[in-house]
Amino acid sequence: MKVLVANNYYYLRGGCERVMFNDIKAMSDHGVDIVPFSAADPDNDRTPYSDYFVPGADIRATTLLGRAEAAVDAIHCGRTAQAFAKVLVETRPDLVHCHNVYGRLSTSILAVAKKHNVPVVLTVHDYKVVCPAYVMLKDGKPCSACIDGGYYRCAVNRCHKGQTAASIVYSIEAYWAKLTGNYGAVSAFLCPSHFIAGLLKQSGIVDKRVIYHANCVEPDDYAPSYEGKYVLSVGRLSHEKGLPTFLEAMLGTKIPVRVAGTGPMETELREMAAKDGGSIVLEGHCSGNKLAELYRNAAFVVVPSEWYENAPMSILESFAYGKPVIGTRIGGIPELITEGEHGHLVDPGAKDQLRLAILRLWNDRAAQRDMGRSARRLVETKFAQSPRTTSLLNIYNSVCDTGSRAAYPADLLTNSSTR
Repeated sequence: MKVLVANNYYYLRGGCERVMFNDIKAMSDHGVDIVPFSAADPDNDRTPYSDYFVPGADIRATTLLGRAEAAVDAIHCGRTAQAFAKVLVETRPDLVHCHNVYGRLSTSILAVAKKHNVPVVLTVHDYKVVCPAYVMLKDGKPCSACIDGGYYRCAVNRCHKGQTAASIVYSIEAYWAKLTGNYGAVSAFLCPSHFIAGLLKQSGIVDKRVIYHANCVEPDDYAPSYEGKYVLSVGRLSHEKGLPTFLEAMLGTKIPVRVAGTGPMETELREMAAKDGGSIVLEGHCSGNKLAELYRNAAFVVVPSEWYENAPMSILESFAYGKPVIGTRIGGIPELITEGEHGHLVDPGAKDQLRLAILRLWNDRAAQRDMGRSARRLVETKFAQSPRTTSLLNIYNSVCDTGSRAAYPADLLTNSSTR
């Protein structure tokens, strides 16, 4: 089998790419021929297929003209569509597996796959399919207003970072994808949480096209440790991630805290941490061995999110390292944490609840070890790469068997739209 894997970036940029690269390695080990396709980017990993990559929407444009061109490309990128048609014709994959393609590659590639009769599966890493602004937030609070297809609300409410122009573009992009039927090319939406699967069904996508397909880690890549000397939080330093609530809960407890990550609230959070006399340390961006050591030396991990998290890889990685997690009852988080078995759950934004849960677990070393071992077993039995690989191969085979096989008429390559 040959599978074309499409994503906006072809380097380890975040959780989406971690899942993608894990799958690529696992599929390759099982004899699947992988053809990557991405927007051109200087940070991309080199691949024999890199020459097919062309610039996508320029999200870093600063001039008025550049931003206008980027807006058009985000809705429909003609050069990406042409390059995608070329790689389809010349490599002839049996199936296309899309990850995050919105905004940079654009959903134009879905239309090309449909025109070439190549089956598509799409992993739903975020909420773009049901929310033009990706994150289902309005004024920093969870919002599901656009699930009914009323995407104009994104523009009216300036949902993308409070920016009118960008929010209008995102609304138009969502309407374009809907009106052109681009998502009609997708045979299966692979959902890492039951929560996001429910939202897709609520939006009107037929149930049989929505498949729960959990994220995973490779347990052998993580050496567990059941002891620790501080409380750890890993992620973007932004309001919706609940970091202000977390640090407020920790002030005055004198419990040592480490926070790994960067983001728009870094300065504010550093000022807050400074009030606690050094107990709270912001480590900045961490990856590789440094991040691994932060996990291994933590007593447990806190995921204090106040938005609809889908299926945080930070929770699965914590479990793989043998660390319990204190998380919030929102989005897909409660699907991963069984209260009292793998950690504790608290209400989002509930500072006092969070403080009590942290104090309770911090003062019970036996519970830390027991929950950590239970969390590790959960990863080994339910969220390991091996069963995910088997499941993914079954999905590929099912989609190829029930969908149309690739036809690749030569004239489609020259007829693909371009700018």
